[in-house]
Amino acid sequence: MNTQAIGILFLKDLFLSRKPLFAYFVGGICSSGLACVPNETVAFTGSILSITVAIGAGMHLIGGLLLGETIEQTRIFVMSLPISLMEYSIAKIAVVLTTYLIPWSAMLACSMILHYILPESKQGTVAIIPVIFLYLLGAFTIQLVTAVLTESIGWTIFMVVCCNVLLNVFLKKLYSFSAIIEAAESDVLIWPPLVQQILLIELLIIVSAIAIAITFQARKRDLI
Repeated sequence: MNTQAIGILFLKDLFLSRKPLFAYFVGGICSSGLACVPNETVAFTGSILSITVAIGAGMHLIGGLLLGETIEQTRIFVMSLPISLMEYSIAKIAVVLTTYLIPWSAMLACSMILHYILPESKQGTVAIIPVIFLYLLGAFTIQLVTAVLTESIGWTIFMVVCCNVLLNVFLKKLYSFSAIIEAAESDVLIWPPLVQQILLIELLIIVSAIAIAITFQARKRDLI
């Protein structure tokens, strides 16, 4: 495997995405901070903004770093270089995931730390935050895999819409469990078994989606 070529493609895309990446990073930190303000309206607005930033960042990065090359036909030029489709796919998946994880991790860390240290916040909320953020990461991973495998804007948008609709269903179902409500309203941080199970399922979905993408790309022998 040509690790040098993969590294060059990775660094190239990372450099090209530096400006929107910085904007999403700052926007994510600010929105996560608002979500922790001890005011119901402000906190709700911050929570919505945090989810919006996470979704918007995912769509932007997949469109700009992955699907954009297909539209502008620059991918054909890249594939004319001494690099295989498999190596190209690994570089793309790695850089898109990395650029997304930067603002995603910042928002997750900011939300958990502020909810834990602020005296007005319920520390139990810290156990619920990763469940929601891992859903967002899982949805993004599925959208990324869809873009890699189909190379279709239409199918990728369809998957984005499906994941966003399911987010509302997921949140409604999540807060229908008494264990989740009790944990969120607790003044002490606890990790209910249900939360641990959901986190494990989300991680398995993320890992499985990436594995499927790499497996299918490894079987392809040409660009078309």
